[in-house]
Amino acid sequence: MSLKRSDGKSKKSGNLRKARKAHKLGKAAPKGTVVVMYGRSLMSLVIAHSLGKRGYEVIGCDDVDLTVLSFSRYVKKNFVHAPLDGDREVFLADLEAKLKRRKPSDGSPYILMPVFRETEIIAQHCDRFERFMQVAVPDYSAISRVHPKDKLALTAESLGVRIPLTRQVPGLRRIEEQPLDEEQPVDIEELISGMAFPLLVKPADEVGGRGIEKVMNRTQLSQALVYARRYFPGDLLLQEFVPGDDYCLAVLFSKGEIRAAMAYKNVHRFPYESGAGSLRETVDETAFIPAAKRLLGPLHWNGVAELDFRWNGREDSEPHLIEVNPRFWAGLFQSVESGVDFPLLLLKLTLSGDVEPQGRTGLGIRTKIPGLWLLSAVQDVAASDEGFSQLSDVWGDAQSSIQSRELKEAFSVLSGSVESGIGLKTLISRLRMIVREGRAAKNDVFYRDDPFIVLGIMFILGSLIRHRSLPPEIRSR
Repeated sequence: MSLKRSDGKSKKSGNLRKARKAHKLGKAAPKGTVVVMYGRSLMSLVIAHSLGKRGYEVIGCDDVDLTVLSFSRYVKKNFVHAPLDGDREVFLADLEAKLKRRKPSDGSPYILMPVFRETEIIAQHCDRFERFMQVAVPDYSAISRVHPKDKLALTAESLGVRIPLTRQVPGLRRIEEQPLDEEQPVDIEELISGMAFPLLVKPADEVGGRGIEKVMNRTQLSQALVYARRYFPGDLLLQEFVPGDDYCLAVLFSKGEIRAAMAYKNVHRFPYESGAGSLRETVDETAFIPAAKRLLGPLHWNGVAELDFRWNGREDSEPHLIEVNPRFWAGLFQSVESGVDFPLLLLKLTLSGDVEPQGRTGLGIRTKIPGLWLLSAVQDVAASDEGFSQLSDVWGDAQSSIQSRELKEAFSVLSGSVESGIGLKTLISRLRMIVREGRAAKNDVFYRDDPFIVLGIMFILGSLIRHRSLPPEIRSR
């Protein structure tokens, strides 16, 4: 029996109508609640879109209060937790308390999804959160075998995974606030015994190419080591440089068995030498799968990961594994656009314990980070154009003439450089070609159904202006 309202209609029928109306408007009860960390990131935005569009309630969080997720229509609410880089226990306790307060009261699924550097920390302390929610991270025991980079070198060697010849260089560490000891020499000859130049000097525990320097001889190596040991006090790696192109393999494993994979190539990067892909293209993943299985299978990997390779593209050669990111990656948008929805697959793996093997991805799909793509195009041209330095000299001569108000002479200098083909023609032609090839690529930032998140690009530009560097999640592959 239902109660009658004054208008003669029952409360039960009124509630039913409201429920039907809510369903039509897309406001049906959520399938579950997912807390997406590192809300400032474009990776987090891809995750929010993937899960929010499929009926999950998304909550964003970060240790700053203005994030990309703050502007997304697919994120219900956001909260700020204690700084990740501050006191570790304060961060964990604050996050735990705030997650407990937001636990759904209806018993629906409740999942924590780390995104970037916090992934390793959450995995290490997973038991604190698994008491009241599910956590979408690989086991810490597996992560610690591939991260930082020095751990990967040892693990890959023991499992027969091909990596460039790598040596470890002990770093300098601050002890009781004493200044760094710069008097500890490195025996260069012993260090490079059996290695061939060029070599890469790498901090063992940095992301996105930060601190990596390519050296061509002993003198440059000595200088690079002095610099690196001063500004990156942790351990360093010395690694042979492998010719070829950068490739990224994104995977999802279930208890050591591969369930999904896709690969993409960085057509352009920013910064030019070692940065993340600013224009990417999906490629065939076949050549990289054996190394992923050989490495992550014995570790019983359970979750997502991204593996960086160098390869010359020849079928008769084997790619070299360079790095493993035990988390989401900067090219996540590329992966989803190519038909592999890793956020959704990871969620299903976390909720049900397994997912069905996924089919092949579409090849040749391109995506770009707006702004950075154009910067990388200019930087690519500047770095590769043999006549660029000569063009610079010509422009300098022209500027001198302009300052002296000798405009006719300045015009003559510039026009002469164009007629003689010194740099400028090649520069313009190559830049036009790069712009054409990237014009049709889809933007990471612009979603027609979520227009306000374009403000998230302000975070990237703000970081460039204030810190003269990119945010770490953009620098990472």
